[in-house]
Amino acid sequence: MPRPLAAGLPAALAVLLLAACGSDDTATTSSGGATAGARTVKLALGDDGCTPKDVTVPAGTTTFEGDGGSAKVTEFEVLTKKGVILAERENVTPGAAASFTLDLKPGDYDISCSIGDHKPTGTLTVTGTSAAAPAADAGALVTGAVAGYQQYVAAQVDELQTSARAFVAALKAGDTQKAKDLFARTRSFYERVEPVAESFGDLDPRIDARVNDVAKGDDWTGFHRIEQLLWQKDTTKGTAALGDGLLKNIDELDAKAAELTYDAPQIANGAVGLLNEVAASKITGEEDRYSHTDLSDFKANVEGSEKAFSLLAPVLTAGGDAALVQTIDARFAAVNEALAPYERPDEPSGWAAYGELSKADQKALAQAIDALAEPLSTVAAKVSATGTS
Repeated sequence: MPRPLAAGLPAALAVLLLAACGSDDTATTSSGGATAGARTVKLALGDDGCTPKDVTVPAGTTTFEGDGGSAKVTEFEVLTKKGVILAERENVTPGAAASFTLDLKPGDYDISCSIGDHKPTGTLTVTGTSAAAPAADAGALVTGAVAGYQQYVAAQVDELQTSARAFVAALKAGDTQKAKDLFARTRSFYERVEPVAESFGDLDPRIDARVNDVAKGDDWTGFHRIEQLLWQKDTTKGTAALGDGLLKNIDELDAKAAELTYDAPQIANGAVGLLNEVAASKITGEEDRYSHTDLSDFKANVEGSEKAFSLLAPVLTAGGDAALVQTIDARFAAVNEALAPYERPDEPSGWAAYGELSKADQKALAQAIDALAEPLSTVAAKVSATGTS
């Protein structure tokens, strides 16, 4: 999912630049003074991965900045050794820059700078000990926000499971129109949890891959494969097995969602990354290219990102960033206002077909979303500064 530019760090974080050490492409950072633990790692994205390839930092808040110096590399990310993506930025075009912030605990991680296959191209070693415990009130606020978001994801996946059963029943009954009517509203539950879809592992592509996301020789499954048959072929023929597979994957996701854990910066990074994706690629209509129900996705993506932010907002307010909260609230309102003219309550999806939007309409939506993503991109660093994870 293409996710381009993210904004810089808040001024409260000191910027300590990464310097390569020796000829083995290994790098370290150091920190000291009043802002010890806050640092920036700069990565050059080349055809063969990132430079430096191996990075060592002390535990704590770290911002990773990548520049797009390669025609091949489209994303960079930090993953656990089990392959769970903690944060990423995609669609990093040549000459562009992108960043994300994480509050890192000691341990070994992978760095991936690739064309989207998530294969490790370098290592990240985090040394030392975890940051001191935050003040009790700040810790409680972050803990509450994370718990609230975990509950939100689990509840949305429960709703997805219920709605998907009705959708698949329509497919199996051969009721093409009913299946079309249920398609967008069923998918909306998945679209709301896309800020953390990378944590779902290979369930995400199995449920939601577009045809261009599927490697040659791999099976194309999930919503968009069914969408193609329903709208391009105007038939449910061939969808029964796909529907069974979709339900199986959603059932697996439902079980997984009940156990997944997140940290506050990961939630914030996911929210802004999703909005960047909407503004950069979904805005072209490539997501629902057969049904043209893209606006339903946009609204659900905004709702999911807004929920993530609303849960983190008390942490920001307690940290003295009430003005930032007001700014972001106002820009969410502006995005919702920009979407409102296209609501169609009488349509099955609840929205106008995407083809009704002119290029100027699309540009206006993208600008509203970009204006929101800019201040939202500072939230991860600010919640990391609480010392919680």
